[in-house]
Amino acid sequence: MAAFRTLWTALFGLYEETLVLVAGNLAAVALNLPIGLVLFFLVLPFVSNPEQSSTQWLILLIAWLMPFLPTPGNVALAHLTQVAAGSDAPRFHHFREGLLSHWRLALLCSVVSLVVLVAMIWNITFYVGFGPGWPVLVSIFWLYASLFWLGLHLFLAPLTVHLSEPRLFDLYRRAAFVALGHGGYTVVLLLVLLVLTFAAVLFLPVYVLVAPALVSLTQAHALREIRRRHGDLVVEPEEEVSRL
Repeated sequence: MAAFRTLWTALFGLYEETLVLVAGNLAAVALNLPIGLVLFFLVLPFVSNPEQSSTQWLILLIAWLMPFLPTPGNVALAHLTQVAAGSDAPRFHHFREGLLSHWRLALLCSVVSLVVLVAMIWNITFYVGFGPGWPVLVSIFWLYASLFWLGLHLFLAPLTVHLSEPRLFDLYRRAAFVALGHGGYTVVLLLVLLVLTFAAVLFLPVYVLVAPALVSLTQAHALREIRRRHGDLVVEPEEEVSRL
């Protein structure tokens, strides 16, 4: 229930701060677009039928997973939603501050995240192609590894803007420990967000206007929930009322 409560809190926050979060969402989508194009042209030569529906599925896959990656646009959006998840009113200058402060680290994290994720997806498709038997077990292993890798990304961008001196290895280590320590919460929240984001990709205006902002705001509330559980965060009474 905690995962659904987190999602409901994010939806409520998105409703309360619609204008500034839509503006941040549009800016994040615009910043993510060049990265998505570069990724598309890098992966396209490895697609079996680039002239057919495989190209469309590749575009869909990139758009689907992009809100979960620690790109500069998403990290800047995480700074905005971190403020929105708290008691202060978010303003668009929070997005600019997050971008200026973390864009170099975010680019480096994006490369690491994309390389590992592409390698995992390639391993899944590679072993599935061998047919039934032990390759299926290997592909299932890589599928679970991919889910874990995506799961730790629920906390990666929020940790980037939360820590005073974020460092590459330390960010992934902390995010992995949080995801492992709260496995059920992470898996449920990840699966729900994946379903909602996939639906948003199919309805492009929803994706462009609110989908990455919803993912980022949910991530911000998820980190706050983990911090609250461990006594690192005291929720103010007015925040507790809105959260319930």
